[in-house]
Amino acid sequence: MYILFGENETEINNYIENILKKEKIEDKITYNYNECKIEDVIEEAGYFDLFGNKKVIVVNESDFLTSKSTLENTSFENYIKKPNENAILIFKIITDKLDERKKLVKALKEKATIKEFKLPDEKNINNYINNYFENKEYKIDKNATNEIINRLKNNTKVINSELEKLEIYKYDTKIITIEDVKKVITKYEENNIFKLVDSVVKRNKKEAFTLYKKLIEEKEEPTVILILLANQFRLMYQARVLNETGMDKYKIAASLKEHHYRVELSLENSRNIKKEKILELLYKLSEIDIKIKTGIIDKTNSLETFFLEL
Repeated sequence: MYILFGENETEINNYIENILKKEKIEDKITYNYNECKIEDVIEEAGYFDLFGNKKVIVVNESDFLTSKSTLENTSFENYIKKPNENAILIFKIITDKLDERKKLVKALKEKATIKEFKLPDEKNINNYINNYFENKEYKIDKNATNEIINRLKNNTKVINSELEKLEIYKYDTKIITIEDVKKVITKYEENNIFKLVDSVVKRNKKEAFTLYKKLIEEKEEPTVILILLANQFRLMYQARVLNETGMDKYKIAASLKEHHYRVELSLENSRNIKKEKILELLYKLSEIDIKIKTGIIDKTNSLETFFLEL
């Protein structure tokens, strides 16, 4: 049995894939803890194959391992004491902390392999990038690695999605150069985009103008800033709606296929503005986009008008 947790979902998934390769198992049986009965998982895990074949069972969103949910089940407790050796049962949860006070968590700690998967920090980001591509049998030179770090601006929370973009782009040759990085990874200060959204939400025209000019000075295209703003307001609206149904940031992130860090920031911003206002801002940005594409307004001055009208 395994408990795989942490904020680095990409590495968790890679670890599961390595288990499959090591055990020479082609596919896995997948459950979502919040959408199934734990009895069904235990029944599947306890089933003995007539030919002695091993199987991997992954239980996603295993909330019972955290303070979010509780679970008391006798059959599960009995299985933990005497698990099926031919069943590799994996509990997966995207969280930075397990609730080690719980009886089940304590029992699993005695029997299961527990691994935490952290996002890289500023100190080991260089090695993280190199190892990421080395494990996938890609080649990346030093200049390309440095350019990735420069473009991410220490925003390690989005690193996996950016590296995946490069991986797909260079799938044929598996050789990554600095030119590839410049083509694939957009250079912008994402924190400034969040700050820009925050200033718009608070109707702080002065701060909005200052941040906008800074992005322009960094050679960011006004049309790119417009798209990023629209994407962020769209995410704010979607996250807000889903959060009101009772979903937390991790479940929202999984539903929208976004990183939970972006969802968390979006939820924080959305609390300071009405949903109707978010939709109004999205409509205005779409109008600006159409006017730029049809040549009615200049792309550089277009967003300045938007900020003035806050």
